[in-house]
Amino acid sequence: MATSKFPGQPLFDSAKYFNQISRNELFMADCPSVQDFISELGIDGAYDDYRHTKEFLASYSKKSQDTYDKFRGDAERLLLWSWLVKGKSVVTLRRRDLEEYTDFVAKPDPNWQTDRTVKRFLTDSGLRVPNDRWRPFRSAGAGQGRLNTKSWQGLFSNLSVYFNYLMAEDYAFGNQIPIIKKNCPYLRKETGINMARRLSELQWEYLLNAAVSLADADPQHERTLFVIVSLKSLKLRVSELSERPSWLPVMSHFHRDHEGNWWFRAFGKGSKERDISISDDYLYFLKRYRQHRGLPALPSNDSNEPLIASRVNNRGIGSRQLRNIVEVALEESCHSLAKDGFEVEASELRAATTHWLRHTGASMEVAAGRELSHVQADLGHGSIRTTDELYVDSDNMERASSAKRQNV
Repeated sequence: MATSKFPGQPLFDSAKYFNQISRNELFMADCPSVQDFISELGIDGAYDDYRHTKEFLASYSKKSQDTYDKFRGDAERLLLWSWLVKGKSVVTLRRRDLEEYTDFVAKPDPNWQTDRTVKRFLTDSGLRVPNDRWRPFRSAGAGQGRLNTKSWQGLFSNLSVYFNYLMAEDYAFGNQIPIIKKNCPYLRKETGINMARRLSELQWEYLLNAAVSLADADPQHERTLFVIVSLKSLKLRVSELSERPSWLPVMSHFHRDHEGNWWFRAFGKGSKERDISISDDYLYFLKRYRQHRGLPALPSNDSNEPLIASRVNNRGIGSRQLRNIVEVALEESCHSLAKDGFEVEASELRAATTHWLRHTGASMEVAAGRELSHVQADLGHGSIRTTDELYVDSDNMERASSAKRQNV
């Protein structure tokens, strides 16, 4: 939990609220704290920093919520660091400053960190107010570094796009991010085995059992069970299960073909729709969840109920809430693993994210001998090479097995 004093506050709300701001307005009328915060900073250029960043994010907010979230996170963190630590506009940062920033990202001030994801803003008396528990960075788990190589690459890519936009608007005079990336001591060239982050058979068994136990003990956790099973069995990105400005997953997205096979229509990256094949085992959990909600066992073409129901009628839930739902079951399964003597497995599982469930589902299907092209189609990969590189590790398993038989 975040209890230390953080000197700043969040700057940009979720895409849902962000998109309600008129392009001619700089701040949300029902969120005066952001303008007050920037005004109190007294930093030359802070308002212009905010305005250009808002316009930058506006170009992504209605296209992809995940992309908006990623750009928002990296731009917001840099703005706050530039203002609160360096005391100057983001466009006046020089190479040495940006090198300092990478050091800060690698090891943030504890006051800037929290151990879990929370909402940036809350609604109070009709206003959007900063959440006191929010922090720009999430602390590392399982004793590992905060960012891996892929995360560092994502950070530099996002910031480079950001500065290129500021340059195109004649606001920034240059983009030093490629140079910073080239010399970054935290970015390592990985030549080892390329393996997807996934759960082992044992970890998945404990997670599924934990979700079932939670649901059996408290009907509210039927939703928890269904979310976890759906992310893994349908191999979904969390955004594909969440409500977005351009998409609301509903029950009628499950459909049956003339041969009696069931499919799920997903709306994925690049605004692409795809049909995902469904196993007979998954249908059991779909029926269980629907019956818990007082619905017929299987959906029909006019079943327009939100797939994952929120506490508000006829609404879905966002990516953050989905992640929080999964974290409850992850914590429970970690506790069970440790209790049963599987300390290493429990420690590894504490680093898991919702995306691991997608990788787990695909990896287990490939390992079970399912046709790779079928897994590729369900995942929505444009190239079978991507699926092959991530999930086919039979050669590595044989290599590991042969090593175990060698003498010291």
